[in-house]
Amino acid sequence: MTLLILQAIASGVVTGCVYALIALSLVIVYKSTDVINFAGGEIVMIGGYAGMLALLYLGLPYILIFAFAAIATFALGALFDRIVLHKVLGRAVPGQSILVAMVIATVGLSYVLKGGVRVVPYTEEVRRLPPFFTGEPIFIGPVVVQRQDIAIIVVAVVVMAALWAFFSLTLTGKALRATSQNPRAAALVGIPVRRMRMTVWGIASALAAIAGVLLAPKLLMTPDMGVIVILAFAAAIIGGFASLPGCIIGGILLGVIQNIVGLYVGSNAISVAPFAVIMLILALRPQGLLGGRVAAKKV
Repeated sequence: MTLLILQAIASGVVTGCVYALIALSLVIVYKSTDVINFAGGEIVMIGGYAGMLALLYLGLPYILIFAFAAIATFALGALFDRIVLHKVLGRAVPGQSILVAMVIATVGLSYVLKGGVRVVPYTEEVRRLPPFFTGEPIFIGPVVVQRQDIAIIVVAVVVMAALWAFFSLTLTGKALRATSQNPRAAALVGIPVRRMRMTVWGIASALAAIAGVLLAPKLLMTPDMGVIVILAFAAAIIGGFASLPGCIIGGILLGVIQNIVGLYVGSNAISVAPFAVIMLILALRPQGLLGGRVAAKKV
């Protein structure tokens, strides 16, 4: 039984890293714009299909597939902010919140992306990308780990480290952090707030696309695969919806919890586990594990 638990934990860490990437894409948008991006799952799906396009039709090696999907979806997210959200903000009435309209715009984007993919021939066929690596599994003590799973963890960790370095060490990253903390003060010191928000949407979309490419060899690819964003929301709530480190911890915890529940309760309970954890976290610690103090906000 101990071996089964260790195996379940190892597998949960792999899937949890992907949940964490998607949760990060949701949270950096929320921290910068106060908007919850309900199109995050469909952007994950677009990333998976972009990876398939790059691999099967353009013949790119796997190392370039991530860059191709990230660049394509960065442009998608930036254009959505520039063309749609910028117009919504421009029509805001002084003293009236525009957040509801912006959230509805993300819902509209999710349906546009899903419907657009269905129009493309052969996308209704269930597909799956070939694994990054093949070969004999690797033994870490008594635990058996596939080379594909190690590659997923390595890619996710590298992306998270690059994101941390970008926000902590670069001028653009510091400007984005200032914009997310206080947009008005950032504008007063000369930071182009609207351009920063467009950049945030691009970065968030690129993160979601990388997660989509990581998922494509493990999950069946369909236009409906974006429902996985529900698990990313769960990971963000567990860790704290305003905490980037909390997203990482919440994603890994959720992946492990799902596997433990599947081991002890049954596979049918796996889909219920995230929602049970969400209710438990909201009841005991509404701000999440690493979230700050809850504060009332007038809207």
